[in-house]
Amino acid sequence: MRQPPLRPPSRWTAGPAVLLVLACVLWAGSSVAAKVALSSSSTIPPGKVGPFLLAAVRFGLAGALLFAFCRWRGYWRPIPSRDRRAFVALGTFGIAFTYGVFYGGIRFTTATETTLLVAAEPVLIALLARAVLGERMRATQISGMLVGLAGVYLIVMRGLTPTLQGTAVANAVVTGALVFEALSSVIGKRLTQSYPGLQVAALGMLIGAAVLLPFAVHETIAHHVGLPGPVEVLAIVYLTLVCSALCYGIWYLLLPRFSLSSMAAFLFIQPVLGPVYGYLLLGERMGIWTILGGGLVMLGVWLVAAYTESGQSRGRTT
Repeated sequence: MRQPPLRPPSRWTAGPAVLLVLACVLWAGSSVAAKVALSSSSTIPPGKVGPFLLAAVRFGLAGALLFAFCRWRGYWRPIPSRDRRAFVALGTFGIAFTYGVFYGGIRFTTATETTLLVAAEPVLIALLARAVLGERMRATQISGMLVGLAGVYLIVMRGLTPTLQGTAVANAVVTGALVFEALSSVIGKRLTQSYPGLQVAALGMLIGAAVLLPFAVHETIAHHVGLPGPVEVLAIVYLTLVCSALCYGIWYLLLPRFSLSSMAAFLFIQPVLGPVYGYLLLGERMGIWTILGGGLVMLGVWLVAAYTESGQSRGRTT
């Protein structure tokens, strides 16, 4: 893919900030919705769906909606062959791999812990933005990354001593998926310098759904998956229309205009509301290591976000 120079980021104003806050508030419920739709074991009982099927349906339908909207509004540009591999990478790693693995892991952990782990994504994005996009980082930002990673460790391992049992493995799987999602944010940022953001989102989702499709078919046949129940259907609709079509649409609509690191800082909203959703809708409780780890993650994210704008390269993801 050709590497056009990044446009200087715009300054945040009330309108875009409110839109992104809204997206993050709605995104915070995505882990709860996924827990409702998915089974909580390696088998798939009646009324539930598997991780590959959920990801394929969610992003296939959302991608189709965004594609239709882009064609209707004229937000579409021809894609030369030199950029096609980048779109394939975005869909494969940012959608198929990320959510196939993410949904596989979330079945065996809590929505609360998943949301707190997601809060580490801005730290990962800041690191990749420095390495790939050339954004400068100050000592405070580096300290914030280390603090955030320490918090992730406590959540993943449920304590100071490393363990590879039960929920710890699931949390590690979820964390691995977030690394790939952070990488896809950098790819998406590059692509939005040449293409409309909604086009990038639509193609990424459609390619990801296509990659997931054979796995979803195999999963459905192997586990004799039937139709989802009414509550599960509502959860899938929420993930498709709200979390994907709307929230990802907002993210990619703003991505060409603002620095990736500053946008990622808004994800800090999710660990604040995610545990609330988990408590109200699923009755989840947080253990002491989850609380301590979540506090470190939030502190780390704040340290990174607070100095992002002043630490950026003056010449210069979600």
